[in-house]
Amino acid sequence: MNQEKLKAMAAELAKDIKSEKDLGALTQQLIKMTVETALNAELDEHLGYEKHAPESRGTGNSRNGYSAKRLKGQHGEVSIQAPRDRNG
Repeated sequence: MNQEKLKAMAAELAKDIKSEKDLGALTQQLIKMTVETALNAELDEHLGYEKHAPESRGTGNSRNGYSAKRLKGQHGEVSIQAPRDRNG
């Protein structure tokens, strides 16, 4: 990713950080968004089509909602919504 773009994004996000607690909350939100986006991309790859794509009809396997999961790491626990498919 472009370093200048990352620096601009970081500067924008830093405007709302007033304390260590704010930084922790931002970190957890970024982890949540990144993991959920990666899991959705992985499911797209597994199924062979993107969400709401017309070619999904009649394939025998499709998206089937989300499951709540908790990630435990050095930044505390983060609740995510992991996508599911029918054939699991």
